[in-house]
Amino acid sequence: MLLLNRHIVRSLSRSSGRTYCTTSTLLSSKPSRELRRSIAENYNKRRAAYNKVVGKLRKQYAMEVAQQRLTDEKAMAQKKAEETRKRLERQRLKNIKSVKNAMRHEEARQKRAQEFEEEIKVSLAQRAEKLERFDKARRLVVQELEEESVHWLSNPEEVDAAFDGIESMQKLWSRPGGFIGAPLPAEDAEFWRYESHTWDMSRTYMSAREKLMEEMEEMAHYEANLDPSYWTEDAIQFQNELEEKAKLRALVREEGRKSLLLKQRQMMQDIYAEKSSPGPDGIPPIPPPMPTPSLKVLADYEAMEREGTKLLEQDPSKFFVFESDGDGEDEQSKGKPIRLRDPVRDHSKTGTPYPELIGRLPRTDKRTERERKRQEREERMWAAAQQEAASGVDFAADDELMPADEPVDYDLVTNFGDDEDRAWEEGLDPQTDSDLLKTPRDKRFNEEDVEWMIKSIEKKIASLEEIMRIEAVNQGSAVKDEIEEALGQNVVKTKKIDEYGREYTSYEVMSSEENENVLGDHDTSVLSTLNPEQIEAIVALESDVSRTAEEVRNALSKVPGLSDEQIQLLVDLEMSLNAGQDKIDT
Repeated sequence: MLLLNRHIVRSLSRSSGRTYCTTSTLLSSKPSRELRRSIAENYNKRRAAYNKVVGKLRKQYAMEVAQQRLTDEKAMAQKKAEETRKRLERQRLKNIKSVKNAMRHEEARQKRAQEFEEEIKVSLAQRAEKLERFDKARRLVVQELEEESVHWLSNPEEVDAAFDGIESMQKLWSRPGGFIGAPLPAEDAEFWRYESHTWDMSRTYMSAREKLMEEMEEMAHYEANLDPSYWTEDAIQFQNELEEKAKLRALVREEGRKSLLLKQRQMMQDIYAEKSSPGPDGIPPIPPPMPTPSLKVLADYEAMEREGTKLLEQDPSKFFVFESDGDGEDEQSKGKPIRLRDPVRDHSKTGTPYPELIGRLPRTDKRTERERKRQEREERMWAAAQQEAASGVDFAADDELMPADEPVDYDLVTNFGDDEDRAWEEGLDPQTDSDLLKTPRDKRFNEEDVEWMIKSIEKKIASLEEIMRIEAVNQGSAVKDEIEEALGQNVVKTKKIDEYGREYTSYEVMSSEENENVLGDHDTSVLSTLNPEQIEAIVALESDVSRTAEEVRNALSKVPGLSDEQIQLLVDLEMSLNAGQDKIDT
């Protein structure tokens, strides 16, 4: 660029000595040929000088551009080489890290493989010990089964003989936890460990007469099902001793379980109290949460029994009730133990697991209609008077209990009873009838209660007899239906006696001709007027021997719902059928 400027200045200085014509001169006169030629030569020279200078400048520019391009390409290649080097360095570090991780994983895998081999060895040893224990347990089970196999019942006859005997039935059903066949079990506390009761939460309370009725039914059940020839005094004493031992074992286990759980909790609290103690800086650490205690204590019966036995030796009063069961007395002054403690019933005044609520029947209203209306009128008048006396001062002034000058009879206040107590105490002498006066309310009964119980018992007896009769009818009809369905419709059922004197039921299949001979001339329309209950009742009467018309009429009169006309038609049909049967038999 600097060379171009110099060339332009030099060209201008060279042409400064020449003569130029002004514009006006050129316009006023026509230029000559030499002038035009000189101007053209001058222009061409200047044009050639300009092109020469511009060509040199372009070459210079091209050289500079090519040199700049080479410089840029060299810088770019250097920069790219540096970036490639950095990338390769990063890749090298990454590869080194990957190799280290792979080596670490391989070491961990080899270590885990070695640990797994050791675990397999330990597991195989434990499995061998477990299989050995299982084999030993199987041998023990097989040995016990072999010892018990002499008591097994292998056929129906042995089962019937075992369950039908009086001794077996008494052993199995008379007392809780009964069993037959095997010898006495060693674990006699399982039943008493799981003793439970349910409190009846119904809103209708049992009355005293209903409670007495239940006790009488239970007593009657025992008298009907317990055999006094089996339950002798020695058998009862043996059974009571066995049950007392079972209860004592259950109490010992329960107390031992409580003691072990309390000791476990105390140990855990002591351990975590030490962990929560302040450090050297005097700042207590954050207390760690106490884990859930182990339940293995609840499965170790032997440990519970050992701990309970220690408690029994230390304080027998936790398990027994003594003759003098007072607080602050030593064991020698308490006397002999009377019975075992019952944690379910000892804390109840009624001796029951739950409070026993006895309902009271409403008293019979013996008032006349006139007395009832008069009392209702007095109650309405009293209610109206209370509404008129709305003033609090006047109402409170009339509400005095008694004058202050009269002494209070505390005996009368404390012994004041209700209408039931006064009705019971009426006519009783405090000296001679003290036992009757001390009778609890749930043990007081009068003639009405006795009559109610008699009627209830008679009603239950009638209901049971009706149930037994219906069951007998159903069984007879079922047997008849099965046999008649198998043989067909024309079947005649009769009772016969074989040559050995044994009675049996005979079913004879009649042909259609014999059936027409027997039933063809008889009116059987009365059978369509009977309902299923009457038919079942008549079928149940077939076992009775009724050959005369009077006996048949008396038997049919027991069937409910039969009219006199139906009874007469059935008697005629029975007599005609008997005559036809006699004809067939002959």
